Amino acid sequence: MQDQKQVQQKQFRRQTQKLKRTIALSLVLASHQFLLSGIFDAASADTISPHITSGGKVYSEEKPNREFFGSGMSGRLSEASHLRFTGEQALDDGDLNTALKKLSKAVQLDPGDPTGHLMYARAMTSKINRALKRGEEIDADLMSDCIDEWKLIWRHDADTSEQAEAKAQGRRLLRISKLMYPQEESRFAKLLGKGRPKLASKNKPKLATRDVSKSRDADEPKSDDLEVGKIGERID
Repeated sequence: MQDQKQVQQKQFRRQTQKLKRTIALSLVLASHQFLLSGIFDAASADTISPHITSGGKVYSEEKPNREFFGSGMSGRLSEASHLRFTGEQALDDGDLNTALKKLSKAVQLDPGDPTGHLMYARAMTSKINRALKRGEEIDADLMSDCIDEWKLIWRHDADTSEQAEAKAQGRRLLRISKLMYPQEESRFAKLLGKGRPKLASKNKPKLATRDVSKSRDADEPKSDDLEVGKIGERID
């Protein structure tokens, strides 16, 4: 009887030890997967949208937080992922300055992730929209950076829905910029690839004589709308 109990106890101990080893192995594999997830995500994003890059542009001069996230590429990607998450939260809360600071650094650390570029463009657009509604002055550099970021997504993001959003936002902001900064119209037109040299008058092709001024006026905001933030009333 005692021998049978001893055998059962030995079998129970063996099963317990085997279960502990299995749990320990699972935890080790899970920790490795968590540490490498940032690298895998970045590689997948680059495969989906291989032309999404910074193009040498400096988005943020803030140094990486190596003390918390570690050094090397894995540390930069982990911090960028954290900044995208917290930056999106700040954007949802309406804290646009914090969102811009976090998302610009996220793009600087991980320029190959299209999600960072998309959220950064949305944050800049939200700041422009807020200024339009309040009738506040909008910095021309902010407008230029925002259009340029939407152009990057429009032309190189593989997600068709994000392309459509970028195309609509880029064209809308370009129309507004033409009215707000008439002296810099060529600068903003070139951002979306619409700046073309004028043909000599004798070489100009003949155009249809149909009057399209009415339809054009209906699509573009009037110059009078720039007063007292009237453009902001039309963005909704």
